[in-house]
Amino acid sequence: MNLVEFRANHAKSGLPTVVLAHGFGSGLSFFYRNIDDLLNSGKVSRVVCVDWIGMGGSSRPPCWDSPIRSLFGNHQSSSSRFSLCNSKFSPSRAVDFFLDPFDDMLRDGNIFDSGEPLWLVGHSLGGYLAAKYAMRIHQQPTSKIPNLTKLILASPVGFQPPPSPHERITHSNLPPAIRLVDALWSANVTPQALVRLVGSSRGKSAVKRALHGRIPHLSQQSAVNSNDEFHSELDLLAEYLYHITVAPASGEYAMNSLMQPGVSKDGAGVFAREPLGGGSMTEIISQLSSSSPLESIKVLFGDKDWMQFHEPAARKEMQSIYTKCGIKSAVHIVPQAGHHLYLDNAPSFGRHILED
Repeated sequence: MNLVEFRANHAKSGLPTVVLAHGFGSGLSFFYRNIDDLLNSGKVSRVVCVDWIGMGGSSRPPCWDSPIRSLFGNHQSSSSRFSLCNSKFSPSRAVDFFLDPFDDMLRDGNIFDSGEPLWLVGHSLGGYLAAKYAMRIHQQPTSKIPNLTKLILASPVGFQPPPSPHERITHSNLPPAIRLVDALWSANVTPQALVRLVGSSRGKSAVKRALHGRIPHLSQQSAVNSNDEFHSELDLLAEYLYHITVAPASGEYAMNSLMQPGVSKDGAGVFAREPLGGGSMTEIISQLSSSSPLESIKVLFGDKDWMQFHEPAARKEMQSIYTKCGIKSAVHIVPQAGHHLYLDNAPSFGRHILED
C-alpha cells in the first residue's frame, strides 16, 4: 500500500498517530489541507495518509478475475481500456480485498510501533471500510489488535439500509437517465473506465469539470510556481486526480460488490450491501467492548452533504453503541461543508479529529 508519513516537530512520546484514508476514486493527496493543522496542534505525533489497495498510488492487483468481456473485442487482459468487469466478490470478500493489506500495514513493525495509539479517519467509502475494520479487529484476540483508540467516519456511506423491495421503484418505472445509471452500475462500468475511454485531452477536461463542480471553492487563481510555470490549486488537484483515475483498473471494480444504488419515493442514494446501521456495528463492537482500546467514535457530515440521508441511521447506531458499549459515540454536522468536508471546511474538520 502507498502511504506518506508526516512527523510533528518535537512531539511528546505517547501521542497518537492519525491515519487518513480516502474515499472511492480519490487518493491520499486530497488531505493536503489537513496535515499542517494536525501536526501543529501538539496533540499528535504524526499523520499517515494511505491509499487503499487498487486505488491512488497503491499497487493495483486484479479484482479477482480478468474483465469478463470488453467493448473492444475479446481481450481478456485486466488492462483493457474499457470493460464490463464482474469482480465476482461477495460483499465480505470485497471488504477483505481492501482490509487485508490495510491490516498488514498497521501491523508492520517498521511502520507502526506495537501499542502505538491510532486515530483512524476514513472518508466516504473509506469511512465505511474504516468502520468495517474497527468491527473486524474487535473479533480478534485483544492482545493482537492494533491500538485503535479513536474512529472518525467522515461523510461515510453505509449506515442507512437500502430501500425494501416494496419501497424501491422498479427499474422499468425509473426515468431514462436513472435507468442508464442503474444499467451501468449493474454492468460495473466505472467512472474511471469512462475517463479512460475518452482519451487524455477530453479525460483531463472532464475530470477538471467534475472536480470544480464537486468542490467549487478550489482556487482557480494561479499561485503555485513549478519550473517557472504557475498552476492553480484546481489545476494541480485535477491533474493528480486524472492520473490516479486512468491508472490500471483494480479496486474500482469492487465498488459494485460493496454498494448498490437505490431509488424510492424518498429519493435516490447509494447503499451498502452490508449496512453499518440497524444494530450491526453495535452487535460486533459490544462483544469485546470491555477489553477494547476504542474510546470514541465520531461520525461527521457536512451541512450541505449529499450523503446526509445516512445521518438518522448513523445517530441511532451511535446512540446504541454509547448505551450498550459505553464508548463515547456521536454524530456532528460540519458547517459550510458538503461531502468533501475535509476540503470545504478544513479547520472545523481538524478540530473534530483533535477534540474528544
